[in-house]
Amino acid sequence: MSENSSTVGPGEGPGEPTGVNGGSAGRPGGPAGVDGEGAGAGPGAGGSGKSAGRGTGASPVAGVPAPRGRRRVTPKDLLARRAPAEVRAPQPADPGPAWCEGAETVGTAESALPPDPAEEAVGAASGPAPAPAAAARAAVRAPGRPDGSHPAHISGDRSTPAHSTRSTRVHPAGDRPTSVRTDGDRPAPTHPDGDRPAPPTVSGPGPAPRRTTASDPQEGPRPMATASPEPQAHGTRPPAGGARASAPAPGSAPRPARAPGTAPARSVPRHKVAVLGAHLGGGMLAAILARAGIDTVLVDSPHDADVPAGETTVPYTAEVFELLARRYDVPELSALGHFGELPEDVRRTSGVKRSIGFVYARPGTRVRPYQVVQFNVPSEHGESHLYRPDVDAWVHRLAVRHGAKAAPNRPVLTDVTGEAGEFVVELADGSAVGAEFVVDMSGPDAPLLDRLGPEPALRPLRHSSRVLTAHLRGVRPLERRVDPGAGGTPWTGGTTQIVFPGGWMQLVPFGEDRTGEGALTSVAVSLDAKQWPQRSASPEEDFQHLVRQFPDLAWQFAEASAVRPWASAESWQYAATRTVGDGFVVLDRSAVRCDFTLSRDVTLTAELVHEAAAHLIAAARDGDWSAERFRPLETFQATLIEHGERLLRSALTATSDFRLWNAFCRVWLLHSMFAALSLKRARNDALATGDRPDQWRELGRHRGAGLWFPVYAGFVALFDDTDRLLRQVADQRLAPGAAAERIFGQLRTASFVPPLFGFGDPADRYYNFTPLKRLKVLLWAKRRAPHLVQRVLTPGATVLPSVER
Repeated sequence: MSENSSTVGPGEGPGEPTGVNGGSAGRPGGPAGVDGEGAGAGPGAGGSGKSAGRGTGASPVAGVPAPRGRRRVTPKDLLARRAPAEVRAPQPADPGPAWCEGAETVGTAESALPPDPAEEAVGAASGPAPAPAAAARAAVRAPGRPDGSHPAHISGDRSTPAHSTRSTRVHPAGDRPTSVRTDGDRPAPTHPDGDRPAPPTVSGPGPAPRRTTASDPQEGPRPMATASPEPQAHGTRPPAGGARASAPAPGSAPRPARAPGTAPARSVPRHKVAVLGAHLGGGMLAAILARAGIDTVLVDSPHDADVPAGETTVPYTAEVFELLARRYDVPELSALGHFGELPEDVRRTSGVKRSIGFVYARPGTRVRPYQVVQFNVPSEHGESHLYRPDVDAWVHRLAVRHGAKAAPNRPVLTDVTGEAGEFVVELADGSAVGAEFVVDMSGPDAPLLDRLGPEPALRPLRHSSRVLTAHLRGVRPLERRVDPGAGGTPWTGGTTQIVFPGGWMQLVPFGEDRTGEGALTSVAVSLDAKQWPQRSASPEEDFQHLVRQFPDLAWQFAEASAVRPWASAESWQYAATRTVGDGFVVLDRSAVRCDFTLSRDVTLTAELVHEAAAHLIAAARDGDWSAERFRPLETFQATLIEHGERLLRSALTATSDFRLWNAFCRVWLLHSMFAALSLKRARNDALATGDRPDQWRELGRHRGAGLWFPVYAGFVALFDDTDRLLRQVADQRLAPGAAAERIFGQLRTASFVPPLFGFGDPADRYYNFTPLKRLKVLLWAKRRAPHLVQRVLTPGATVLPSVER
């Protein structure tokens, strides 16, 4: 009944499988004329971050307002100013240990691994042993990298004049300049233990911040009301009482011109760090910095509620959230990875994610029942569908509870003036705040992008696609039309990705009851512009033209209507060519916009917040805010962007054939699983060492496959092999069926893939991790798995039970 990946399609030769120990080459005259080319590892994820193609630039996103008082600089504008010389992009990090470099196959990578401790003990009995391989591979941290130790306390805010020759600012009628309420020059108290700052005391409404549980909705000020059980659309503003101040009215007097980099001649409340962008990433970073004792102000961006953002998590995302909570002592953040721990009002409008489903569709035909794949998420992970208006509002309240400052009524930023150490963030209500250092996470027209040099600030990614997004009601449950099968669960219980040649459509249902047509559903479509060119200037009409090509989708969306208006972009993905300047760093959505599929958007945000927080806390401790101090952060961000490009480019190629997608999605799931387990092991190992200066030394160094913590090298080689095979398919040097069979061959023979998962069997299309399977996998890990995989899959004796989660 199932379609085996070894089936030979029209025009395909019988591909020669490649095992982990061979790198068996295709025979002369084999598939697609591949002569003697094995499934070797491709370039690491840390390949060059330079632009690969000129592209046409990104079009403005529909429904995104430009900040009043200055022209909105879109990605298209910046890309149009491309310099004739090649763009200088940050170079990815050194891949780290030698056994992660140049692995031509999974087998050769595994043979280069350090020996099992039991084997070393046997060797020691017969003669002197060489120096441990791990010691020989110990990496030296780059100068200026954070070492994980707790920072010295940073003093409170202060008011100082910002020097400038700028003319007096003209405010709209009825507007008066206001200032952010701060707690003056009072230094924050020291932690009783003497080695860590206690949460700073803040003035204003509400009690002083303290460590809380995520479910405590009453503690601290609530500057923004959460949505009701029927959530509002992304583009709407909060109700009165918690409303953000809007930008100046269109008819108001214009602001006088001034020289770039100058600041208004008035006193403004000053802070150590300003975080621009009060969304999920900005709120988490502000909460962490404030908890560490750094005087931080969180500023709203005009695009926080209007630009579409990621809404799903995977087990690896949950582990990054857990790491943020444990390393930086902000326990509430772990709730983002454990749905049941979120506040009740956030759970009501969001939703638990019980599965990840892939449904393969072809134009003009019904979905075939054997062309679906479903991975059911283990219940303990509690993955989430995050309704971003409510989640972002909760994280903002969390940041304020931990001591971050925010302007009354949350006016949005309009500009950033001044220089390093004396920045002034202009706000829409005429007020301003000052900061010594700025983290710009505001969005695609980030005010600090233009300060990064004469070359274009943004570049198109190699995987550049058309994107359509909206929130809809009236979407019919897909399980009424496409049976998930005896081993599956209803599609509406999790995230569903409709895959078709040249693109995909991601469906994310919200709320507790998703089986009815009244449920709110997020729809994000990503299309290869060459295969699916724009058919209408209206994003909604363009979407309707697409779904009419697929009978099952036409039925599913026949009565759907938009709640959040449709938004579109002809070139969605972009990345900044440089991200570090004198006194500031451009991060997250200001520096990169990636596809929403496979939870990359939310995951990337959490990873960048973790790394940025370490650098910022170390800079505050040492008093060094120089640009060179943050170069490693720039490289780290470039490396993750490069990995995202590889992953999404591979995914787009895999859509050409279900057999290839069936193989690719298993490698992706294995990536997510191993990443989650390896990060958990690295976190627990670090916590077990105690509070030492080098406690977190193993985190932040690139290991390949987009991973920045210790990971099994054989897995990195598998990911690289898959990427290389898919590039051969894209170049028409290898048939999709032959590539799929080689990937399945790797999954069947790799020593680190539990056979019980059935990843090497194309017909096994349902993944259910039951308690019985869990016990069998643990037994396999103890008896047969490589030592490094065993440490990941089983509780280690070196890890204290008190730090296990």
